[in-house]
Amino acid sequence: MTNNLENIGFYTLSDERVRNVSDTSQMKRCEMIITEYCNFKCPYCRGLKSEIYGDRKFKQLSLDEIKKNIDYWCENEPLENIRFSGGEPTLHKDIVDIVRYATSKGIKRIAISTNGSNDWDLYKKLIQAGANDFSVSLDACCAEDGDMMAGGKEGSWDTVVYNIEKIAKDK
Repeated sequence: MTNNLENIGFYTLSDERVRNVSDTSQMKRCEMIITEYCNFKCPYCRGLKSEIYGDRKFKQLSLDEIKKNIDYWCENEPLENIRFSGGEPTLHKDIVDIVRYATSKGIKRIAISTNGSNDWDLYKKLIQAGANDFSVSLDACCAEDGDMMAGGKEGSWDTVVYNIEKIAKDK
């Protein structure tokens, strides 16, 4: 069985592309951190802790800023892959419009990195808008630890597991 790198996921980089890349090569993939907001309190989080921020408020990119970045990255040729992350990107009030816009720009693979805790209806809307790759963090071995990672919100683990199952079926 041969290993076809083109078909195994978002982070795939083919040997041919590596050999032929230059400063004028098309940008194929990118990740955009659209928000610093998150509803979980994971002890390992790579995000900035509140003591680092000082008086500065958490922030997120506006829909116009996100569109401007996508437009710039797709100026000559559309991206093939984009990943929206954060914080928790599903907390961005315009996340469905962001995915729709990326779809309208011809981006083939639209990924969302999520903790999987939002309502299933939102994930369904994201799939309908064009999101076709989800990375769901399930960073605990059981409900008790999963709920702790979510800041002690009981039932969070069950919500994440439910959403993983639904995304896997409906995507």
